Amino acid sequence: MRMKHKVFYIFLLVWMWMPCLLKAQDTLTVMQYNLLYYGNYQSGYADCYETNNNTQQKDEYIRTILDYVKPDIFTVCEFGAPATLHSDFLRHNLNYGNTNYWQTDNIINYAGSNIINHIFFDSRKLGMKKHVALRTTPRDTDIYELYLKTPSLAAGDTINLICIVAHLKAGNTASDRKKRLNQMQTTMYYVSQHYSKDNVLIMGDFNLYGASEDTYKLLTQTYSDPDALFKDPLYEVGGVGEWTYNSQYAAFHTQATRRYSEECFSAGGLDDRFDFIMMSYEVAYGYDHLRYVRNSFKAVGNDGKHYNQSVNQGSNTAVPTAVADALYGCSDHLPVTMKIFADVSVGVDETTEPDFMAFVAPNPVKDYAQVSFYNPKQGNVQFDVYSLQGQLLQRTTEAFDEGPQQFELSLQDQPQGFYLLNIIHSNGWRQTLKVVVK
Repeated sequence: MRMKHKVFYIFLLVWMWMPCLLKAQDTLTVMQYNLLYYGNYQSGYADCYETNNNTQQKDEYIRTILDYVKPDIFTVCEFGAPATLHSDFLRHNLNYGNTNYWQTDNIINYAGSNIINHIFFDSRKLGMKKHVALRTTPRDTDIYELYLKTPSLAAGDTINLICIVAHLKAGNTASDRKKRLNQMQTTMYYVSQHYSKDNVLIMGDFNLYGASEDTYKLLTQTYSDPDALFKDPLYEVGGVGEWTYNSQYAAFHTQATRRYSEECFSAGGLDDRFDFIMMSYEVAYGYDHLRYVRNSFKAVGNDGKHYNQSVNQGSNTAVPTAVADALYGCSDHLPVTMKIFADVSVGVDETTEPDFMAFVAPNPVKDYAQVSFYNPKQGNVQFDVYSLQGQLLQRTTEAFDEGPQQFELSLQDQPQGFYLLNIIHSNGWRQTLKVVVK
């Protein structure tokens, strides 16, 4: 590559990523973790006892993991239901040493389950407005209305973030799948009625065996209200499909952390994707002040090299050895994390239009890819494909309505290599994406 072309390419990359570099301090880290019957010692219950799932030992593992991830929002499943357990957990794992800013909320347990969902959050950055529990089976689905503490906003203005935590029915029988679907139908109806077009995350242990399952499709495609649908952050990186017992999805598996069975812990090694954080389109595309940081979703400790193996077998290139050992010791699930950027500067002016946000998947592209974007206003959108040398290779213009949109991008006539996709709205919004043709 000639020197002037190298300079042009470097300039474009710096220009494209500059906003993220300048505003990195405004990101929130969200973490979801199935804690495997934490604090629940009931004789004969899932073969988990104080001897093989000791809370004090788990606390040491949890502190190691939390010190590594440093979340701002921490949601959990399989948390024991005793009335004071959440306060004890807060004291032992979050507000210890010189730290005193983590908060939680009271437990709601309409279902009377031995294990529940819960949330912990950094009160320096976030506050809680309300906690609602939906009466679903086999466990309640918990909804937490958080708000960002953003002094730069106008008085009385807030940025809200709704966190929905669910633990769906385990198992792969027709009855199990139906129960998962029923629980999410109840949840989606509530989202549609109360949080349409809001910043919403839905997370938890969904026990889904693949993207063809009706529950997954309900969440992402088929629910009757398009404003209630969720985006899977792994869609754009090839993490969506029939992931169970499939080595093609080894980089995305979250269960099980152990190769061999040890009573309480599931065995088999990493070969299932059960743990999720999905986002509303508002979060995916930054429509309401909060925006998903692309490619930030992670299964902590999954380096893609431990398919059907224990997470700490041999070397783990994703996390330090102490963290891999803690993940092995704490639970049979890996925690999942994602980052959200808070653009507080636009909150002062309620009339400010949102940015035009888009992404391409799959990327690398073989012949065709989907360009997914949130269209802030009805109008024409132009898609220009450029070489790295700045040569215009193809141009397509189409009219789109307001809201979530998709455009099929054809690159079958382009040879392997790197390209720039310039997307321009008739109102002036624009975005440039790097596309790889394989």
